[in-house]
Amino acid sequence: MKDNDFLKPGDTVAHSNKQLMESPEIAKIAETVIERETLDFGPASIGYFLVYPNLSKYKAAKCKKASREVEYYSGHNYLIEISGEMWDMLDQKTREMVVFHQLLHVDPVYKAKNQEWKMKVRKPDFSDFYEINDKYGNDWYKTVQATVSSLYDLDPKRESKVNL
Repeated sequence: MKDNDFLKPGDTVAHSNKQLMESPEIAKIAETVIERETLDFGPASIGYFLVYPNLSKYKAAKCKKASREVEYYSGHNYLIEISGEMWDMLDQKTREMVVFHQLLHVDPVYKAKNQEWKMKVRKPDFSDFYEINDKYGNDWYKTVQATVSSLYDLDPKRESKVNL
């Protein structure tokens, strides 16, 4: 029989060139930040992942609510994903600030009427994140932008487009 371009049994399919891996290191940093900043997420569970090489050239990290299926299989209500190549180049303090920033997106709300928790994601409105700026300044954010910019050889004008 003539070979064709169709898959054969046993062939693998590459969905993406991105590699996703759970990160106990980020989880440990998150524990420290949650304790230090006295953050309370009720019954919410958060999964922490590194994405190699990156989420994108302009997205350094993100927090998202897990889909019903992902929540069922993983047990996590939220997923925090951080670009791996960038993470590897950051100092400890900047790593903590990146994790802190992402944790501020986690927003479980208790609905008394239905007596249930509704998992929401807080939008990155500056007023919601003033506590980082007031306590720690914004040098860490500039470090993230500069690191990503140098990693991917971005034009200096585009450095400001790198966000979390």
